[in-house]
Amino acid sequence: MLERSRPQNAGFFTQELQDTATSSPAFDRDLAVKIGKRIAVRRNFCGLSKKQLGARLGIEPVEVEAYEQGEKRTSCRLLLETAKQLNATPRLFFQ
Repeated sequence: MLERSRPQNAGFFTQELQDTATSSPAFDRDLAVKIGKRIAVRRNFCGLSKKQLGARLGIEPVEVEAYEQGEKRTSCRLLLETAKQLNATPRLFFQ
């Protein structure tokens, strides 16, 4: 019987997924802080207050602050909408 061919990098992707799935809370917190700082910098660059950005996103200014401080993790949907409102690409928040 023919053996199914496996891509050469299948093991790599499996390990990468395992690493991502088992990431530590410290890693998650660091990433949330990094993204939040980038959101704050871009918001200031655009001349928007937390209240103005919150109104555009449909959230309270206190929530904007929590995201910027890394106290709350940003959902994909909210991150995409934030990028749109700040005239940026989502990639900006990960650089």
